[in-house]
Amino acid sequence: MAAGNRRGGGAEAQLFQPMLATAGKEPPSGEAWVYEPKYDGIRIMALVSDRQVALMSRNGIDKCRQFPEVTRALGDLAGKAGRNLVLDGEIVALDEAGQPARFQDLQGRMHLADASDVEGRSAKERVAFIAFDILIDGNELLAEEAWTERRVALERVMRKATGALGRVLRVSETRDDPEPLMADARAHGWEGIMAKRRDCPYEPGRRVRHWQKLKMENQQEFVIGGWTEPRNSRKHFGALLLGYHEGGGLVYAGHTGTGFSERLLDDVYRKLRKVERASSPFTTTPKTNQPAHWAEPVYVAEVRFNEWTQGGNLRQPVFLGLREDKEPRAVVRERPKVAASRAASKTASKAASKAASKTASKAASKAASKAASLAPSIIEQLRAQPKAKQLTLDLGRGESIDVTNLGKVFYPKKKVTKGQLLEYYATVAPVLLPALADRPLVLKRYPNGIEGAAFYQQKAPPEAQVPDSVRVERVEDEGIETERRLIGGDLATLLYVVQLGAISTDPWMSRVQSITSADYSIVDLDPGPKATFKRVVQVARWVKEALDELGLHAVPKTSGASGIHIVLPLPKGAGYEISVTLAELVARRVHEQHPKETTVHRWVKERPPAAVYVDYLQNIRGKTVASVYSARAEPEASVSAPLTWRELADDLHPSDFTIENMPARIRRVGDLWGEGMRTINHLPGLVRGTRKGKGGAAA
Repeated sequence: MAAGNRRGGGAEAQLFQPMLATAGKEPPSGEAWVYEPKYDGIRIMALVSDRQVALMSRNGIDKCRQFPEVTRALGDLAGKAGRNLVLDGEIVALDEAGQPARFQDLQGRMHLADASDVEGRSAKERVAFIAFDILIDGNELLAEEAWTERRVALERVMRKATGALGRVLRVSETRDDPEPLMADARAHGWEGIMAKRRDCPYEPGRRVRHWQKLKMENQQEFVIGGWTEPRNSRKHFGALLLGYHEGGGLVYAGHTGTGFSERLLDDVYRKLRKVERASSPFTTTPKTNQPAHWAEPVYVAEVRFNEWTQGGNLRQPVFLGLREDKEPRAVVRERPKVAASRAASKTASKAASKAASKTASKAASKAASKAASLAPSIIEQLRAQPKAKQLTLDLGRGESIDVTNLGKVFYPKKKVTKGQLLEYYATVAPVLLPALADRPLVLKRYPNGIEGAAFYQQKAPPEAQVPDSVRVERVEDEGIETERRLIGGDLATLLYVVQLGAISTDPWMSRVQSITSADYSIVDLDPGPKATFKRVVQVARWVKEALDELGLHAVPKTSGASGIHIVLPLPKGAGYEISVTLAELVARRVHEQHPKETTVHRWVKERPPAAVYVDYLQNIRGKTVASVYSARAEPEASVSAPLTWRELADDLHPSDFTIENMPARIRRVGDLWGEGMRTINHLPGLVRGTRKGKGGAAA
């Protein structure tokens, strides 16, 4: 964590996503489980050092401004501990007895922005941060450890929160037996309890079965899609119209007009008036007793209710408050599931994982085989009309794709045309498609060639413009808006991407089947303006030395431009923060050993011009680098080429590998990428014992 003031946050604060629980009906039984109260507050991932604190809510908003006493206390805790921390917990309101209260009691603090108002409220409306998990303790990455190991580390840290500090910073209560805790929950009006498996790791960003939330009453978030006019003496509105996301639309769930104080009526109405719209946002427009007003679905309400009716509406809903810490697109109907036995759950999970993996592997292999058989025909069709303004490529089995302006020069120096670029991709498709399989693609389009204007495109084009043979899917993710995206892995989609003017193929590091899990970690070697490629090669060799010391396997490849990518295959289920942390561990180790020739500063102006930037932040979710075998927008029409470690010689240069000679190289050396990526790194216990660099620990 970089030094700074305690209200920082920064990019590091977005690297850690909380693990999410599934809804359960009955407490799972057995010694494998432990039980905690379900605290009714704001879920917070606290990134802490004695110099900087970030209190990140689930949708990435830093709440330090609203809760300065928690911010100060966590900074003091890190100072006492003498190391950086990443804690998972909940900010809760406290009642007069200093015990956790209900979510409604936080409403007065959640939306304040003025510092004087916050300080005034904090004296009257007390809060606490209750920690229930720990991901990083100094230089130790604990996510892959069992809950029992993480709990020992958490309690060791929280024991330092004594005296006044202990009134603000607390550790969650745990029980071995759920029944007494359930009784306490009913007696004190808690929201419910949590059941957690003792032997399971922390899987950031994923909703898992080994954490289960068991509610005493039905309570969840709903999106506000409008309101009705008030009756009699009621101010502003009669009821809020509520919904949840399903199948790409907002489904109406009912309305609530109870639970509002005058202040809440004023506050909610003021917000909704600003986002009023003319039409209903719901998939089916609801009938209302009073005239309805519609709103953009941007606000989330916490609602308690008795049950769901057979018609899919809420029975006796009560408004509890607005949830600015929740993304509207992430609000779905919560459906409790009966907990399976340990053996059945484990067997089902393994079977599902194996089946999904086998299906994906078979599909990728089939696509590569199809591409290999089609490549000669595609090349023949392209060469038959090299300057065609429009050409329909026959892909067999009734599939086709239109390509245009084949004679347009994309690489002026090498006189390579768009048609020739399509030929290259058709030729290398059998080895490229498995690397792109099931991955969302980000496009950088050069419609007039590499010397023309370029622009990025994240979303797929409108549905009517995309051929039926091209794969498009909605990519859903917790806290990230659902979007239609082009998905790699088949020849039609690959050719379509080039038809749009994309020179390179830039995939996500995760697949649609496991969108929150990175398949690999990248150490990106990016030379400064005065650094030679010879220096980049030397740094790559130093990275190899660090990998050998850590017992890690990686595949090197040229970026195709001025750098080198070193790619570490990860085990299934590794979150993006694991990918970042692993790359940072390697980067800092190399920099500590070679401080003059390398840098880890993210700000360009802070980097020595002759140094190589050892970049680990390319692993942040949403960032991409050019894939292996990808052509690059460079004058020599160079390609991102996989290498053997022996090829990292002083005379190596990116222009050694181009769209002209890469097919022959593949025939000669085989698919180095596919072979190298089959060896998976095993990570438990890795991120330990590294010294702090200038920017702090590897957190």
